[in-house]
Amino acid sequence: MTFSFSFCGACERLLPDDAFDEEQRRRRQSIRRCQDCIAAGNELVLMKRGTARDEEDFCSVCQLPLPIAMEESMLQPCCMKRVCNGCILSGRRCGISNCPFCRTDVPTKESQVLAMVQKRVAVGDPVAICFLGAHHERGTYGLEKDTSRTDELCQQAAQLGVKEAHFILGNLHRGEERSVSHYEEAAMCGHVLSRFNLGAWEYNDGQGHLALQHFLISAKLGHTASLDTIKRLLAEGIATEADYTGALQGYEAAIREMSSPSREDARVMGIEKLVRFAARRRRPGY
Repeated sequence: MTFSFSFCGACERLLPDDAFDEEQRRRRQSIRRCQDCIAAGNELVLMKRGTARDEEDFCSVCQLPLPIAMEESMLQPCCMKRVCNGCILSGRRCGISNCPFCRTDVPTKESQVLAMVQKRVAVGDPVAICFLGAHHERGTYGLEKDTSRTDELCQQAAQLGVKEAHFILGNLHRGEERSVSHYEEAAMCGHVLSRFNLGAWEYNDGQGHLALQHFLISAKLGHTASLDTIKRLLAEGIATEADYTGALQGYEAAIREMSSPSREDARVMGIEKLVRFAARRRRPGY
């Protein structure tokens, strides 16, 4: 007699298939719960991890949580630290013309920036490896557009613990089962957009209540589209008033934590004007 075994996505035990009901057996491992866990009300590991921003999601200068929108912060090629636009603007206003974190002069030519990044790739910097992979996908910084190279580099960065690499891989393989696996890895490390994408995946797969759990997490981390989606799920009868109220309170708290006067100034200035302003050099003798 042959027995088949599967892991439970809640208790993480390897169990025989008869420990799961028919519906659960049809689900992928990460969202499958054994009958014991269902009876005990045990949450999926996927829903318990990644419910808060981690250390790398904070601005390296002001130490506030980074805005979720990528255009509201900039990755510094010299040190691979992400700095919010508010700190970049404040630094320029104070006469700091180089990197606000490590004070290295950052070149203005793309070829020089690429050379700086490649030096960090050569010594195994995982964020630099991810950066290079992302720009191979876009064909920017003078790089050839090559998604196979993106896949290779981001796989390497993901193995080194870069959650953004998992997100890029999830997007690269969208529509495939491995896309979901990458989103799950990133979401459990607190990647907000990956969490939102998982919610969209589950909703489109007919798993409305699983989708809601994802959207509740990402909304409470400050993601506007997730909050708006919960409101729609409320109208569809999937979410409750209590779900929406809790999500709204968490969302507002996250937005307050991500806000500062300098960030608001940078937002009003706009990204294009800020980039031009940030590129200015200190005047001689300043």
